[in-house]
Amino acid sequence: MRELLLPKFNNNDEGCVLVGWTVDDGAEVSADAVVAEVETAKALEELVADVDGVLHRLVEVGAQCEFGRPVGLLFDSHQERDDYLADLAAAVVTTAAEGEGEGDGHDGGPDPILSDAARTLAQDHGIRTEQLRTLGKRVVKASDVQRLIDQGFMDQGTSSATAGTSAAAEDAAVVSLSAHQRAVAAVVSEAHRTIPAAFAAIAVDLTAFRATRGGGAPYGLVELLVKAIAARHADFPLFFATPGADHTLVLAPDANVGVTVDVGTGLFIPVLKDAARRPIQDLADDLMDFRVSALRQNFRGDAFADEAITLSLHNDPDIILAAPIVHPGRTCVVTLCAERSEVALTEDGTPFTRRVTTVAATYDHRYLNGRDAVRFLTAVKQDLESADAIARLAG
Repeated sequence: MRELLLPKFNNNDEGCVLVGWTVDDGAEVSADAVVAEVETAKALEELVADVDGVLHRLVEVGAQCEFGRPVGLLFDSHQERDDYLADLAAAVVTTAAEGEGEGDGHDGGPDPILSDAARTLAQDHGIRTEQLRTLGKRVVKASDVQRLIDQGFMDQGTSSATAGTSAAAEDAAVVSLSAHQRAVAAVVSEAHRTIPAAFAAIAVDLTAFRATRGGGAPYGLVELLVKAIAARHADFPLFFATPGADHTLVLAPDANVGVTVDVGTGLFIPVLKDAARRPIQDLADDLMDFRVSALRQNFRGDAFADEAITLSLHNDPDIILAAPIVHPGRTCVVTLCAERSEVALTEDGTPFTRRVTTVAATYDHRYLNGRDAVRFLTAVKQDLESADAIARLAG
């Protein structure tokens, strides 16, 4: 028997959601066959069997799974799996008999035996033991608990406020988060819990950039900003670092820039590798490929690897400021907001209109200070406002 372990797909998450099995429980599988699909905060990944065997599932669809833990077992034969299930059933019967012999202190019969997933789900939704006994089952699975939740068997004794809210919301529509959004929620919660973030923003005059666009430049502001960020890798290495143990930072060897992509199918952060040295047109082509992959949800597994710094795009019309989270494992996320018109004055006081934007940095204050953030943003701003710098970055 071999355990089917969940590998660590990326460094930012502690686990993922199992969104579907591609092989039936008890079916024979071959080595290197895809047996399940899991969803991290960044992508849909395939779980592959490493040996031939007969599959026995340990977790249900929709379960939160930790990296490095088994989600299934692979037996050498059907007989070996049948023997395992027989031993497991015998153990359950023995446990039940022991519980009945000892007495449980109430009139409703012995407490049911819960799987780990069922116990977690019951605790999260306030399902009590006496409510679980109404199922009439000795062994309760997560699907059984979910049925109670769907029927409205919530814990009515938690507080009068909860009871009042439940009564008032009987007719309210309830929307469940998707597996992908639950994974995002886990990352966001961890970031807010562990990272003391600070924020700084700077205005950028886009006159020089607009002049290049008027000249037919085959790239946009996003690609140019990626190049400007990557160009500062050597000068500001801590902005591209990964927090380590005992107040240390692991410096990134290359300026790999993760860029947020959200086309309505969920948030993804694929990575533009070695952005400082690659031609800007290559980056533009990759970004277009990323958007297509987001629509089709068919990213390659390595599309999210080796991120050193993040660029979060909030450049929809009229967005003037945004402060995203710093993802666990990063020290900084740069934000690009929307372009907007601004009235300015020439040296002789004549008013004119120019195009500007806001570039911001959210950073882990344990490693980066406000002065460093301002210096970093100022350096990026200077590159975006200089025709010579733009020509150098785009060349």
